[in-house]
Amino acid sequence: MTDFNTAISARDLAHVWHPCTQMKDHEALPPIPIRSGRGVWLEDFNGRRYLDAVSSWWVNLFGHSNSRINAAVRAQLDRLEHVILAGFTHEPVIELSERLSALAPRGLTRCFYADNGSSAVEVALKMSFHYWRNLGRTGKHRFITLSNSYHGETLGALAVGNVPLYKQTYEPLLLDVITVPSPDCYEREPGESWHDHSLRKFDAMETVLAAHAQETAAVIIEPLAQCGCKTGGGTAGSDRDQHRVAVDDRG
Repeated sequence: MTDFNTAISARDLAHVWHPCTQMKDHEALPPIPIRSGRGVWLEDFNGRRYLDAVSSWWVNLFGHSNSRINAAVRAQLDRLEHVILAGFTHEPVIELSERLSALAPRGLTRCFYADNGSSAVEVALKMSFHYWRNLGRTGKHRFITLSNSYHGETLGALAVGNVPLYKQTYEPLLLDVITVPSPDCYEREPGESWHDHSLRKFDAMETVLAAHAQETAAVIIEPLAQCGCKTGGGTAGSDRDQHRVAVDDRG
């Protein structure tokens, strides 16, 4: 009997480079070929099933091959598969933007779309910089990021992350960012409470904001995974309350 998994893996390794992967590892541990998915289950070409518990890069909230979503996609494809938003518009993007705006905090009334998490971070960085430029504050062009943070692997997103494994090679190409210790309680001192650890790390952020307020465009944080940075208040100078926070919200 033909081992379809082996055949598919061989075709993959002959022509595909996988992201965030040391390809040499696949010489001993081939990628798992997936033929289909339904609900929480994935199935390979030999009929073996896998529980999809991937949550580091993405989370499939509604399950694979969701019938309602698939029906909506098919219906949309029959009307319009794509049109560029520069100079054109269409009803689905308008409706989605209206519904997102209704959920957003007061004052956020428009949506700008990107096609992946790294691109969304790039957009956020550019918007933060451009906000201050429009106010004539061109000196505010640096970003504050947390230690051990990750926001993606395009150059801007890589620059505001802090995982040396990913960024060391590209250091000469990256933005000059300011890094402060993360309030991640995994790093607290023996016997130190999470509350005391977090407050101590917030002090470090306050100090950096006070020293760099005149050149800081934004603080970028990871909600949920590394949440804890606060904005507003404090004594970090006259610009402290005006800091805008760029958020990477891939979940």
